[in-house]
Order: sequence, then C-alpha cells, then structure tokens
Amino acid sequence: MPVSENLLIRQLDLELVGGCNYKCKMCPQSEGRERDFLSSLPYELFCSIIEDACQYGLESVSLHGSGEPTLHPQIVDMVKFVKNKNLKCVSFTNGSLLNNELSRGLIEAGIDILRISAIGYDRQSYQKWMSRDLFQIVRENIRHFVNLNRALNGNTEVHLNHLITNVEQLEKEVNWYQENWVKFTQAKAEIWLMHNWSGQFEGPYERDKLVRRMERRSCGRPFSPLLEVRAGGLEKHKAAVVACCMVLGHDSQAVLGHLDTHTIAEVVSGDKFNRLRTAHAEKRFDDISYCANCDQLYDLPEALVWSNIPGRQYGQSKIVSGVDHRSYAEIG
Repeated sequence: MPVSENLLIRQLDLELVGGCNYKCKMCPQSEGRERDFLSSLPYELFCSIIEDACQYGLESVSLHGSGEPTLHPQIVDMVKFVKNKNLKCVSFTNGSLLNNELSRGLIEAGIDILRISAIGYDRQSYQKWMSRDLFQIVRENIRHFVNLNRALNGNTEVHLNHLITNVEQLEKEVNWYQENWVKFTQAKAEIWLMHNWSGQFEGPYERDKLVRRMERRSCGRPFSPLLEVRAGGLEKHKAAVVACCMVLGHDSQAVLGHLDTHTIAEVVSGDKFNRLRTAHAEKRFDDISYCANCDQLYDLPEALVWSNIPGRQYGQSKIVSGVDHRSYAEIG
C-alpha cells in the first residue's frame, strides 16, 4: 500500500527563518549554514503547507527548525493562523528578541508553548556557549514573559531547554541551572546531554561513550508522524523536507523533497524518503551519509538529565503527547 494512503502527520516542524542572530558553539550555525538554507519562509507558502498537512491528522505545528523564528516579521500572524486551525502551536527561540511587544503579541495570539534554548548556567558559561553576552537580558526577557502571561491570563507555557556542558560536574550544573534559570524566571525546564548533530559536532563529551549498549537501533524518526520542513531549499526552492532536525549544517544531503513544488503526500511517497525508511528498517545506517555517525542511533535514557515539566520522558516528542520515537523505531 502506498505511504500516502495511510499517511499520518501529527506534528509539523516548520522553520520560519534559516538564519540566526547567534552563533552558538554547540550549533552548526556557528560555522556558517549552507547558503541555500538561509532564507525565510513566505507567509503564503506557510499557510498552504499547513492546509495540506491538516488532511493527515495534524495536531501541532512547531515554528522552529534551526534558525531563529523571532527574526520573521510575521511570526505573530503565523501563530494566529495555526491557532485559527484549532492546532497546538509551539516555537523554539533563544529569547533575545522577546521584548514587551513581541511577548504580548505571541501571548495574545495564543501560542501554547514557548521553548527557550539557554545553554550556560551562569553569565560566563552562557557567553562561551551561546556566543553573546546576553545572559541577564535573556533571563529578564523570560521572567517578563512569564509575568506578562500571568497578567494577561494567557495559557502559554514557557519551557527552558538546557544542555550539560561538562559531565564531570553534572550534578553541580543541574543545581546551577535550577538556581540561575528555573528559580529566577519561574519557568519550567529540562536539561539534556549534548548530541552530535548527526555526526558533525565534536562536543565536550561524546554521548555514545556513555551508552551501556553499543548496538545501534533506528531513532524512529523516518517512521514517526512528524514532518521536518526547512525555510529554504536546494536551487532556490523553499520548504525543503529533510530527514530530521539533526541534519543542520548538511541539510543539502538530507533533502527529501520540496513543498513549494510538491505536495506532502508526493514527498513522503517519493524515492528518497522510501530509501531512508528502508535503510532504517534494515539497520543499514551507514548507507545514509547523515545517519552513519549520528548518536541518536544509540539508546540512552540518561540523555534526559532532569526536568520539572509534567509528563516529560526520554524518547517522547516534546510537543505532541503519545508520540514516542522508540515505539516507531521498533518498526525497523
């Protein structure tokens, strides 16, 4: 049976802007992203992609990819469009541009979850990893957002996303994050081990060295009800569908199709997507250049170090409840 006949897309990750105003040390953006993927997603194309996805059981739209979404001048209108479709709306930002006007706009538009990437447990470590000396400004922005949401009787949840920078001082970093971010901002948070961006990033420690079982298994993403869409694409195309969020830095190798010229069903049923699914089903990960050295192929529940977000568990989607990548991995 063709994939399109039983296609299910519960979560759509839509990148609004390919560029970023940060050059974080642990992100491939710091080395300069491929030029084809630095553009912005046009509003009309954004709307048409969501309309297309709605026929496949869409529940949630996440306005993120690898660029900074708050750089898009129409982000508030995009949130409104998603919410008018009765869908859950999430975004992932560094928080540096969350002034009062933008914060109010996002809250009043009805954004459900605003996730903040904040790596660094104090001013010095934040500047080292996030590339900018904005530790205090971002903390104040988040605290203001939380208080404004309360004052406006908004329903937005704020989730901080932290990464351990040194496993030798893991417990200390957890305590520092809790004190300097969670307590200060009154936001929810989660702390993770770093990942290697599908084999591109040599971090301060290697996740696969911490794994007890070295046997690789599918990450489950090629089979999951999630579609990852970049703002840019190859040869001046827009809305490239890529294999997963981890391929930043070599997006061009992982393009499965473009939604400015094809429908979702056509891309998901295409030869490139089928080859990816077959390789994962047969555990031929080395056949896929961007999968071969990816540490997401190793099962490591300890990657989720700490969280006070209700229901948060390793392996589950951070956005749509009931989506567990491990269960989909069993297909392979």
